[in-house]
Amino acid sequence: MLHDLSLVWTPSTTATELTNTLAMSAELGYNVVALDHVYQGAMPSTIASPLGGAIADATSSALATSSRRIPRILHRATVVISDLAVNHRLSAVAAAYDIVAVRPTTEKAFQAACLNMAEPALISLDLTSYFSFYFKHRACMAAVRRGVHFEVCYGQALRAGDSSTAADAKNGGAARARALFVANLAGLVRATRGRGIVVSSGARSALDLRGPADVVNLLAVWGLAPDRGTEGMAALPRSIVANESLRRRGFRGVVDIVQSAGNADAKKQPSTTADGKQQKPRQKQQQQQQKQKQQQSNGDPRKRKADDGLGGGPQAKHQQTKKIKKI
Repeated sequence: MLHDLSLVWTPSTTATELTNTLAMSAELGYNVVALDHVYQGAMPSTIASPLGGAIADATSSALATSSRRIPRILHRATVVISDLAVNHRLSAVAAAYDIVAVRPTTEKAFQAACLNMAEPALISLDLTSYFSFYFKHRACMAAVRRGVHFEVCYGQALRAGDSSTAADAKNGGAARARALFVANLAGLVRATRGRGIVVSSGARSALDLRGPADVVNLLAVWGLAPDRGTEGMAALPRSIVANESLRRRGFRGVVDIVQSAGNADAKKQPSTTADGKQQKPRQKQQQQQQKQKQQQSNGDPRKRKADDGLGGGPQAKHQQTKKIKKI
């Protein structure tokens, strides 16, 4: 079961483009995808997911064409953090979305995301950007032990030739952006030993998507082992989705409602008597036992004759002698 936890959505994304992206991801074999809404800068006063209407429009347009199918869709928010003094209201974001990710741009923000933040499930880094710090093994492994995973979006390297990206405008060219992506990916793999890395597309259109085998081979060239790449598209994102859904629907991550009691009671209809009253299970069991005893006694003629003193057994002869003596 393949997952793609990052399909970038912006308010300018049309329903046709979103439908084509979702249909392409389904054709490539992805079963679960997450639409990613990026928050950058000041947070709005009221935080609510705007993805509901976009998903409804995309689903309706996909249903209009019967030959197209779409995968399961989740709501995701990515919060860009550069200054820890700013209140990013991650608890409110976590209440409005299925998955929360943070994108630190400074060393202090990266350390806080690895060690302190409890709301995010992913640390999504823009690997085409230049980082003024190194990825330290101790901080990265502390995040992995806490259940926080690092996300690698291969679409960032594929879009490096687009001059409209922020990385190209800041770093000066597609070749520079791709070189930074490979160097940052190698540093992240070295710091984590390849553990806890989730592979996503980060696609903004259907052209940015690639098949799972192509992604594994591409990341293997850049330093991530094939088994780690396969795990990053299947097992790890599946565990993230399960844990986040349990955190939101359960009580302290322990209690989860699987089936309501009313549905189970409706299947088991109690029997009624001739008066229309419901029978209790114990009374019903006692009546069945009495019926079985009556059937056994009525079905054995030798026993019935022995009881009447007409059989040929020793009990019948003893009863006959008693009757003669009384006479």
